[in-house]
Amino acid sequence: MATLPPDLTALAEELGPLLTPPAREVGLEAARGRFDRLLARGLAGAPDVPVSRVDLGGGLAADRYDPPGAGGATVVFLHGGGWTVGTAAGYGGLAARLASGLSAVVLAVEFRRAPEHPFPAAVDDAVAAVRWALAHAADPGRVVVAGDSGGGNLAAVACQQLRAAGGPQPAAQLLLYPSVAAGADWPSVDAHGASPFLALADMGFYTRSYVPRGVPLTDPRISPLEAADLAGLPPALVATAELDALRDSGRAYAAALAGAGVPVTALDLAGVPHGFAHLVALHEGCAAALEQVLAAARDLPVFG
Repeated sequence: MATLPPDLTALAEELGPLLTPPAREVGLEAARGRFDRLLARGLAGAPDVPVSRVDLGGGLAADRYDPPGAGGATVVFLHGGGWTVGTAAGYGGLAARLASGLSAVVLAVEFRRAPEHPFPAAVDDAVAAVRWALAHAADPGRVVVAGDSGGGNLAAVACQQLRAAGGPQPAAQLLLYPSVAAGADWPSVDAHGASPFLALADMGFYTRSYVPRGVPLTDPRISPLEAADLAGLPPALVATAELDALRDSGRAYAAALAGAGVPVTALDLAGVPHGFAHLVALHEGCAAALEQVLAAARDLPVFG
């Protein structure tokens, strides 16, 4: 079992009850409240980007971030939190950083959360949000879908669903430390499954909250790495974190995409844990990691 470096150990101790004990021990509402408080601290100091609420139809809404001088791309952002905790507003500091750093309009989607709305509600919302953007964006050819953790899962799944439907697809997918595989049989889970930044116990809680009993975890809409064919998906930027239980499965998804002929930029960010993108105000290494992700994204043709 790997241990965290001293700087992250100190950060985990500082954050204390915002990270531990596991969500299943504190309960759903307490887990949601403490995650919102973590986001407020970890995403403080974001750029001041104008934001408005947008009705996407069918009861689905998003927060629209319009940075000055936006370059024409639109990013549909699906927030993390294991499909169970977190909100679009709580992730506003990350959405603003994406909008400013990529000079793009960002639509932070308020998808339905489990357990009140179990799988496949969030998948349906993610697909609907991307379709709305493809129909309404200033440049439909420059729509990108992005997400972190559970939101990275939804972004990957939405791309697969849209490809299968045979209609328009995003120009790119940005996946930050995504949850893409069933099971825990990965070396990175053995090494980092007890991390306070994402423990195996919380992974199980989120999955049980999201997936109804009897639904196989190998369904590609839950575990996109299980898809039989990844050819024809949008170009991908896949960012993994060195000190993350999900690192190896994320790397495997990037490799599988590349093996299917999908253009892939794979980043493995050294010295940072799961969730580094929402810890940027608390840890210089996490802030630097997000800047690396933004720099790599800016190199994609869709942002050129």
